[in-house]
Amino acid sequence: MTYAGVIVVLGCTAFAIVYQLFQLWCARRFFRRAARADAALQRLRSLPSVTLLKPLKGPGLDLYANLASFCRQDYAAPYQIVFGVEDPHDAAVAVVQQLRRDFPERDIVLSIGRMPGANRKVANLCHMMRHARHAILVMSDSDVRVRPDYLRAMIAPFADRRVGLTTCLYRGVGRFGLPTVLESLFINTDFIPMVFSAQVVQRFEYALGASIAFRREALDGIGGFPALRDYLADDYHLGNRVAKTGWRLVLLPHVVETVLDSVTLRDVWRHLLRWARTYRVCQPFNWFMTIVTHTVLWGVVAAVVTGGSPAGIAMLIAALVARLGSLAATLAILDERDTLRHLWLVPAKDLFNSFMWAAAFLGHEVEWSGQRLRVRRDGRMEPVAPAPEFLPEEPETLRAAGT
Repeated sequence: MTYAGVIVVLGCTAFAIVYQLFQLWCARRFFRRAARADAALQRLRSLPSVTLLKPLKGPGLDLYANLASFCRQDYAAPYQIVFGVEDPHDAAVAVVQQLRRDFPERDIVLSIGRMPGANRKVANLCHMMRHARHAILVMSDSDVRVRPDYLRAMIAPFADRRVGLTTCLYRGVGRFGLPTVLESLFINTDFIPMVFSAQVVQRFEYALGASIAFRREALDGIGGFPALRDYLADDYHLGNRVAKTGWRLVLLPHVVETVLDSVTLRDVWRHLLRWARTYRVCQPFNWFMTIVTHTVLWGVVAAVVTGGSPAGIAMLIAALVARLGSLAATLAILDERDTLRHLWLVPAKDLFNSFMWAAAFLGHEVEWSGQRLRVRRDGRMEPVAPAPEFLPEEPETLRAAGT
């Protein structure tokens, strides 16, 4: 490599090292500000009634425990839970029925129906909305598990009439084999630090899909869920459109758990490729520029292009120390002990993540919920194979149970 090329590589390595320290500073800054805001919210006395929306498909891993955590909320006001499935024979139906028996005091509705849309989760939400009774809505995925103070944390900011949407951090829980551990590392060591730095460098105008709360008024203002039913990144577009209509968005320091269920490494690849192409479609320039933050990659390249010189090896060691040190400090702030035990896997995972960065540009297809979909430039999806035939919206295919 030419002298100029070596200088460029060393410069990128130095930038990536500094970026790791910047991410740590961003994490501390976020929690300092959030602590001050949370102290003010704790003084609130009254909370509104809420509808929780939980789209389901299949038995999931630990599905009962995940859903039961939403039935155990320490929330002073009434709240309704609307579960939704497409198929009346879905295995999740039996789990919901068990919840109704175990928590008879809870207002639980099961909505069964099939609506059109490439994004099957949003299509599910479209028919679920027919049963939502309250003006504040909370949406979360079926693999999310929460603490008893979750609802209060998500809803308290709505005391400010300018707030149209809140969302919160989430961490991956990988306790069911190597694939889930690896997937949790991508969430906890890449996604979470990136969210912290994004709070400093850009305006917060999106939502994090694991858990979102919003006013029905704000949802109606963007055309409701039907406006999102063909988009890959429904969470991003929901938050972005709500922000563009003038509402304030709030990212909370509250952390929920996503219980990961990848069985094979192919499952991990499929999930990560969909996530990478989602990011690339939503923010193409930002995704392209993230390559300069790949600290381990640049450290390795620096050692190679300098022929293993002392300077190159020193840059590699500095890159590893900065990456692992900043992560350890960030994870300590989050009290994320499980990931700390697997920190030794991060360098290899980071190199794979650099490969994933390139793979995001090498195609336009994703696999999601049993479908193979092609993602268009505007973020809309279309099935690669013909979409399954939709059933008519008649009482036997679109109904509520347990009202």
